[in-house]
Amino acid sequence: MQLIPSLDLMQGRLVRLRHGDPKQATFYEMTPEDWISSLAEAGARRIHLVDLDGAFGLPRQGRFTAFPARFPGIRFQVGGGLRDRAAIEEVLDLGFDAVVGTLAVEQPSALKGLPGQRIVAALDLQGDRIVTRGWQTASECASTDVFEALLTLGFDRALVTDVSRDGTLQGPGVEAAAWVAREGFQVQASGGVKALADLDPLSNLPGVVGAISGKALMEGFIPLDDVRTRAALEGVA
Repeated sequence: MQLIPSLDLMQGRLVRLRHGDPKQATFYEMTPEDWISSLAEAGARRIHLVDLDGAFGLPRQGRFTAFPARFPGIRFQVGGGLRDRAAIEEVLDLGFDAVVGTLAVEQPSALKGLPGQRIVAALDLQGDRIVTRGWQTASECASTDVFEALLTLGFDRALVTDVSRDGTLQGPGVEAAAWVAREGFQVQASGGVKALADLDPLSNLPGVVGAISGKALMEGFIPLDDVRTRAALEGVA
């Protein structure tokens, strides 16, 4: 199972939120470019980027656009504010490996015909409900109906976030990841990872292929040497 570093940007700065709440933000002094360079040197092969300005309905940040060209050894997946097909196609054309978003939840048919391996549905869960728009809005559809619609269209990749654990370093949402994986998705689990040992219960779940870590890496709970070790075990993903 792959360890995937996560970078959240707000106003062009590295930031982590607790429970997705912009009022509970921790900003970091390191530039995004310097942190990506450190992760690349440590052997990271995929990085998850989130434009929090876009996620909260503000103008999307342009700083991301140069990352694929500047760091060709990294596969970037990006989300935040990509709420129509044109925006998604624009990002894919810039060289991003995949798009993570809630359009797949709100209007899955709008993505019909796009390559399934480049669309990662953002399944952000509060209990058994999917939340969107920076986790401010609960989906009107039952989660299982959303799952069925996505799988019918050939979109079987999902980033599953247990919102109650995001930014808390209290351990991953194993139950949420397991539930979505059982429905037939390849799952990246997000939220709560504090140590490399937290990956063990996730790696034993069929269908869980990756785990996202942001705060734990930036604050040294997971040393960069562990990223190097993990990457060596996995090879290039």
